[in-house]
Amino acid sequence: MPEPLDRDDALEAETPVLIALGAEFTGLLALAGPARVEGLLRGEVVGPGPLWIGPRANVEARIETDELSISGTFSGEVRVSRRVVLGPTARVRGELHTPSLSLAEGGFLEGRCAAGSRPIRDSERPDSSPDASAPSS
Repeated sequence: MPEPLDRDDALEAETPVLIALGAEFTGLLALAGPARVEGLLRGEVVGPGPLWIGPRANVEARIETDELSISGTFSGEVRVSRRVVLGPTARVRGELHTPSLSLAEGGFLEGRCAAGSRPIRDSERPDSSPDASAPSS
């Protein structure tokens, strides 16, 4: 099981809050490194992270980053190059694409999800070979 992004609470605590609790932002947010969202964000987020979405945050966005941790409410599309961690208070609706996904007990995910190194093709499935339905001799 992958370590959660908050494996180093000091790093998260020192990460600048880009959208504070009670603040609202609409538009393009370009990340240059670690960031936290605690308020309301609508739009698009791009750039290296990690990005933490706090437990009281509400985000409606398209996100492209390397690591993402969600503890609040999110709707939209996520494309993450390393991993996504959904905490026990996460409420996620939308589409996720990531090589690694962790969903904590209590977390909620509804939508489309592609997690793993690559999708399995029909020809790679054990029961999909042309001889699978033929009786053995």
